[in-house]
Amino acid sequence: MSIIEINDENFPFVAEENEQRCVLCGHCEAVCPSLALKHHRLPAMRTICQDKLHEINPESLSEYFCSRRSIRTFLPQPVDKPILEKIFEAVRYSPTGINQQQNKWIVISKPERIRQLSCAVIDWMRTMIDAQDQLAIYLNFQVLVSSFEQGEDVICRGAGNLVIGYTDASYTGGTIDSVIATAHLELLLPSYGLGGCWAGFAMIALGYSQEVRNIVGLNESHAVRSALMVGYPKYSYAKIPYRNAAAIHWL
Repeated sequence: MSIIEINDENFPFVAEENEQRCVLCGHCEAVCPSLALKHHRLPAMRTICQDKLHEINPESLSEYFCSRRSIRTFLPQPVDKPILEKIFEAVRYSPTGINQQQNKWIVISKPERIRQLSCAVIDWMRTMIDAQDQLAIYLNFQVLVSSFEQGEDVICRGAGNLVIGYTDASYTGGTIDSVIATAHLELLLPSYGLGGCWAGFAMIALGYSQEVRNIVGLNESHAVRSALMVGYPKYSYAKIPYRNAAAIHWL
């Protein structure tokens, strides 16, 4: 924020009139190797465990990223709350615009509540089909409804947990912040023996329908930014599928 200046004695300071511009990012204290600086508006910071960082190398981290798969078939068991709490402890450090930290989450772990949400999404799809809405035609809602009626949960796919990311609707940076955080969340899951998949149909319905939002306790002042199925994968993967080369224009 360019609020730190250097005085005549070569010592950093923040002028009183600039203090209100501080976004509490903590970079000033975090970058100080000698612990000489303490930000008076932030809790004490822990020192980075360099030994853990040294265990990471480009090859292993790249392999981890490439081996990530979207999981659509789960074992019938929810993830225990303490495990999810550990994951969110790391996810809360994902970057947000101007350090706004406005991401909020709903975690559904009860099978009956997940089923209730899936049914509400399907009911919304039926209304869209009846209205001959272009979205229903484009996304082929009729096929999804038919599959659901035949016993296939095409909305949440039997996941043990559903994570919904949201912010206040008035926050203009909410979509980007939440998508980044949800991507961090999905990437962390395999390290805990878990898998995830974006619940696109649930996310769309939560954005369109207040009846669906009522299931999870959200109102018009909230905006759903992401939805992720989370659970224990039923199957493991042995190979990394082909992907197109990165499209890069080097300047």
